[in-house]
Amino acid sequence: MKVLIIIICVILFVAFGLFMFVIWHLKWLDKQSPVGVWTVENEGISFILQFEHGLKEELKEGIYKQIAKGQDGSEKREFGHWWSQRQQLRMLILATDIKNHPRFGQDTVYEIWYVGPDIIKINGPGRHELVYQRAPEGTVVVFDDSVDPVDPNDKE
Repeated sequence: MKVLIIIICVILFVAFGLFMFVIWHLKWLDKQSPVGVWTVENEGISFILQFEHGLKEELKEGIYKQIAKGQDGSEKREFGHWWSQRQQLRMLILATDIKNHPRFGQDTVYEIWYVGPDIIKINGPGRHELVYQRAPEGTVVVFDDSVDPVDPNDKE
């Protein structure tokens, strides 16, 4: 009988500990945000992705800018709106240099993992399990004003 009571107590203690860990983890996730500048290289293309705060920092939303630099020196820009909650990241492309971009104007859902203070992982359409590193201090995404944007609806 004593052994049964000890086993039940251990099971309840472990279940309570697991429950408390889940609660703590969810609260931690609620505080996470992708705001900052991130870099990754994928298939020979270097990406710099910058998430900026929106009007209210606590809403975890704002604009993002991305520059993709090819090995040939070409650059493709992307600008849009982002929103994040726990492990869900939503991105809406508002402007891009890529003609007929398949996700232009679409609210696209991604999974985001906060791997560490300087690493995030984004998984979804066009960003298949990409592991981004925080960019060096002072890195910013600036779009060159001398380049005319491409109309994504142009059928040429």
